[in-house]
Amino acid sequence: MKYIIAENGNFPPQYNVLEESEDGIYRVVFGPDPDLEDAQRKHAELSGITKRAKKEDGTFKADDPSTPDINEAYVSGKKPVKKKTVKKSPAKKKTVAKKKTVKKK
Repeated sequence: MKYIIAENGNFPPQYNVLEESEDGIYRVVFGPDPDLEDAQRKHAELSGITKRAKKEDGTFKADDPSTPDINEAYVSGKKPVKKKTVKKSPAKKKTVAKKKTVKKK
């Protein structure tokens, strides 16, 4: 699915998150919302983007502990789930067959 953020063009602006359907028509899945950050957060959540949020000076934002349901350190508002690492078994050593030596008389 493809998601985009659209502005209504009025003042004050209202933002919608639209989803493209199979027939090519965009439908509203979130909004209207006057806050662009909320629309960006919803867009990232729907798109599966786990990108770190940055301040205006380019440094990473920290999570605000007073809001336990939203993680401000990520654009989507949620911390990405770590993938479990699969432990590989150690590789088995290949044994080389020894050649039989035949003694000549």
